Amino acid sequence: MEMFLYLGSIILVIIAQSKVQGAYRKYKQINSSKGYTGAQVARKILDINGLYDVVVEVSSRGTLSDHYDPKAKTVRLSNDVYNNSSIASISIAAHECGHAIQHATNYGFIVIRNIMLPSVMLASQLSWGVIFAGIIFKNNLLVVGIVLLIVVLVFQIVTLPIEFNASSRALKILSNENFVSQQEETDVKKMLNAAAFTYVAGVISSAMQILRLVMIANRDD
Repeated sequence: MEMFLYLGSIILVIIAQSKVQGAYRKYKQINSSKGYTGAQVARKILDINGLYDVVVEVSSRGTLSDHYDPKAKTVRLSNDVYNNSSIASISIAAHECGHAIQHATNYGFIVIRNIMLPSVMLASQLSWGVIFAGIIFKNNLLVVGIVLLIVVLVFQIVTLPIEFNASSRALKILSNENFVSQQEETDVKKMLNAAAFTYVAGVISSAMQILRLVMIANRDD
């Protein structure tokens, strides 16, 4: 059972990554009918929402490195997303602008995540080292490590509605502002859903890993 949970958690993440990469490869080949690039869509969405001080720039991290940096008030888009007018490009650009809007409006789950962030970063850094020490020395450090992983899992769960909300905002804005046709909305939704699935898979994978460690802890008692 423990091996099943271990392999299952890894396979689930691989499937999620494969799904989003497959969707990206598919929809970056389909140009949007309106012809707006990701950069143009991002700029227009930010301006429509009064976020004139938020910058849109090219990310230096490569493919699918798109993100919103709240400290720098910058939407960073990967080169393909920034320069191209594909369904994938405008979907991803709109999603990242959704995060910018969330921060500007103090969206509730963003506030909660920001409060949790320092403790989660510490828990993430320490968890597996503590777990390995607990397994080697067969002491309560394993339990401490599991608690640290649970903190990370809670953070991942809080992140889910943030991602779903950003995608929902993206789809609504792209439709309402006529960035896409009615027929293209289905493709946009599929692209956004594939990206969201990676976060769902991450939560399930983490929960499976924690369950596996709990079984190990109970076995060693």
